[in-house]
Amino acid sequence: MAERRDPAERISDRERDRRDLRAWIEEWRYWLGGAVIMSAVWGVRCFHEGELGFYWPMMPLGVWAAVLVAIAVWPRGREAGES
Repeated sequence: MAERRDPAERISDRERDRRDLRAWIEEWRYWLGGAVIMSAVWGVRCFHEGELGFYWPMMPLGVWAAVLVAIAVWPRGREAGES
C-alpha cells in the first residue's frame, strides 16, 4: 500500500526539488565559465603557435559534463536521517 503524505511534506518535496534544480543549473554555469576560460587559454596558445592544435579542453569539459548529466539522471533516495 502506498504511504500517504500530508500536504506539508509534498510542499517541502517540491521546494527541495526546486532548490536541487537551481543548484544543478548553477553547476552548469560553472561548467560554462570553465569552458570559456579553458577555450581562451587554448585559443591564445594556438594564436601564439600560429596553427590550430588539439582542442584539449574537450577532455575535462566532457568528463565534467558527464558527471553533471549523471547527477541529473541518477535515482535519488531519501536523505540520511529522514524517515
